Amino acid sequence: MKLIFAHRHLTILFISTFLFFTNEALFLPTLPLHLAESGYSNLRIGIILGAFALGVLVSRPLTGFVTDRKGRKVSLVTGVVFFFISPVLYLVSVDFTYLIFVRFFHGLGIAFYTTAFPAYISDTADKERRGEAMGHMATSITLAFILGPLAGTTVYDQFGFAPLVWLCTLTGFVNLVVILMIAEIRIRTDIRERIPYRQAILKRGIVVSAGIQLMYGTIFGGIMTFLPLLLKAVDGVSIGLFFMVESVVVICCRIMAAHLADRYGRGPVFFYSFLTILAAVFIISNITTLALLVAAAVLFGMGSSLCAPALTAFVADNTEPATRGMVFGFVSCSFDTGVITAGIVLGAVADLVGFRSMFGITALSGCVALALFALLVRKGVGRSLAWTLVPRHQHRVSAAGQD
Repeated sequence: MKLIFAHRHLTILFISTFLFFTNEALFLPTLPLHLAESGYSNLRIGIILGAFALGVLVSRPLTGFVTDRKGRKVSLVTGVVFFFISPVLYLVSVDFTYLIFVRFFHGLGIAFYTTAFPAYISDTADKERRGEAMGHMATSITLAFILGPLAGTTVYDQFGFAPLVWLCTLTGFVNLVVILMIAEIRIRTDIRERIPYRQAILKRGIVVSAGIQLMYGTIFGGIMTFLPLLLKAVDGVSIGLFFMVESVVVICCRIMAAHLADRYGRGPVFFYSFLTILAAVFIISNITTLALLVAAAVLFGMGSSLCAPALTAFVADNTEPATRGMVFGFVSCSFDTGVITAGIVLGAVADLVGFRSMFGITALSGCVALALFALLVRKGVGRSLAWTLVPRHQHRVSAAGQD
């Protein structure tokens, strides 16, 4: 973590990111409870909550444009402003249509912030330590999702929904003060030389990365949505324990092993960490005991802690600074799509074959997606496989190449 705290503006971004996702995490376990108490059915609760992800998805092209043309700070501040304004809107009405629009509006904050977040880190951190910087910065998100739900449920149970909303508003205000202190990154480009959107994203490495992100989002969405339902039928285990173990492992791995993508290459670290995630999904399909639950949580935490920073660093290596916002928006859009469609696609599979077989099919599909990544991410099958599978000391990340 010395890399982050040695740089003033990365420290500010770390604190802001923790506050930003704490704001979101305060609502995660409590908003469904509030909606249920307001008389909504499970279907309507799902529609309202899903509007948040829809807001994220449809605004990604806009956020990429703003991040590149107007600046990283502009997008970061815009995202924080959305999260500062949105919570109090939930107190205005519990009308179904109104809440859909509020959740959609709320989701725009995530879209702006998470598009600018990796772009700012990529522009600020040294290329040789970009993977390490990505991993350490992501620790702030994990910490937020450990502490936020606990604080949110405590406030909700003790004081009710309105005080929780004001806590979110206060968190948003403090974050706004923090993020305004960050420096803008100026990227000077001649408007006549600006790269069109299609040209920026239609690169081999970017397209293949977006494809594997779609699979990763599907896995993530499937676990978030259906693992709690699967574990209901297993005695002696709980979803809370799974996420607690997974979060602790993520933090430990990111602190101790975030540098691996810089040292041994983006490809091998991503490939083997994603393979670890698939192993976790396979174990999930066979969970019958507490030991298997813990094993799945440990593997999922290990894989998640390394896979996302390695892929993000690879995308940054293959992107011009002037187009990073657009590219990160495109790649993030793939992940968002996976999360949104997971409930529909995997839910339909689960209705046909059950939760266990559904997770098994997901793991198998992930293996196919990972194999395609290894074969296609670079020009030439042999070169692509070597880049993906063979670890190597990498004192310079310029070897990542431009395809």
